[in-house]
Amino acid sequence: MSSGMIPAQPEKILRALGQVWTSLGKEERQQGQPTVLRACAMTLIIITDEEDEDSISATQTLVELMQAHPSRAIVLRGDSSAENGLAARVFAQCWKPFGKAQQICCEQIEVSASPERWLEVGPTILGIIVPDLPVVVWCRLKSAFRPKGKISNAGLGNLLELATKSIVDTRGAKFEDALVVLADWMTSGRLIADLEWTRLTRWRETIATVFEEEPAASVRSRVDNVEIGYDGDTLPASALYMGGWLGRAIKARPSFHREKGLEPGLTRVSMKAPDLEITLSRVASTCLRVKIGEQEHQVSLGSGSLYELMHEELTVLGSDPVFSDVFVRAGGLLRDAA
Repeated sequence: MSSGMIPAQPEKILRALGQVWTSLGKEERQQGQPTVLRACAMTLIIITDEEDEDSISATQTLVELMQAHPSRAIVLRGDSSAENGLAARVFAQCWKPFGKAQQICCEQIEVSASPERWLEVGPTILGIIVPDLPVVVWCRLKSAFRPKGKISNAGLGNLLELATKSIVDTRGAKFEDALVVLADWMTSGRLIADLEWTRLTRWRETIATVFEEEPAASVRSRVDNVEIGYDGDTLPASALYMGGWLGRAIKARPSFHREKGLEPGLTRVSMKAPDLEITLSRVASTCLRVKIGEQEHQVSLGSGSLYELMHEELTVLGSDPVFSDVFVRAGGLLRDAA
């Protein structure tokens, strides 16, 4: 059930949503089925533009996320061909839990804005967020990390001001530029998460587990050499985040080595003590080889899908002091490597 294109004005968008719910309830009653259940635990705003080559995947991820994190989803697209420069449409995403007759439905609003109308988006979004519930912004704009992007930085800032938490992905971005932008956002008191940090969860869990048991447990304080391997033209955020995280527990300053990997990003972490070497290396897109001295085994990295990453970030909407500290350390490592 969806509406056609309508002017992107809060009162008209909310009226269209009411009509969608009325129609859904009427259809259910006519079919003699239970009334639909309206579910919403947050407002989830996805900001994208014409440069987002993976926007279809993001939209599919949104549908999956709604079942675990019911929300009023607002997909905001920077679109130079937007009707009248600023337009919207609304519809419901519905599903039936296994073995249940009642439909559960969430709201989705799509807003298209041309670059010259971007400053008008903030008031529109403010008028359609769900009161008294968290607001999460998933910013997929690559231009957000550039000094002069198509999207107005002032307009983007207005949207971030609404957010309980903002989620970005620095994969593929020049981290030197992203560092400046994200540091500015954090200094302004905004709660920021980076999916490149989220991708390291399984790496960090594995390293923590290794150092909980012998023989690694007794040598952690004696690790005097840390090497971090990466694939890419420039130092990626994942390698710098790993270096910053290790620096919280290991005094040795990491060195970074470019090497051929299965995909761009973090490829290897080696930690050496005088009498023991511990190495984690990616051997497949979803698998890590862990070598502790002469012993070796493999662990799963999970799928690393957008759904998996976003699900992890949406599960915890509070602050992440570890990431905040690691982000500062990563900036220091990047400056030292320059």
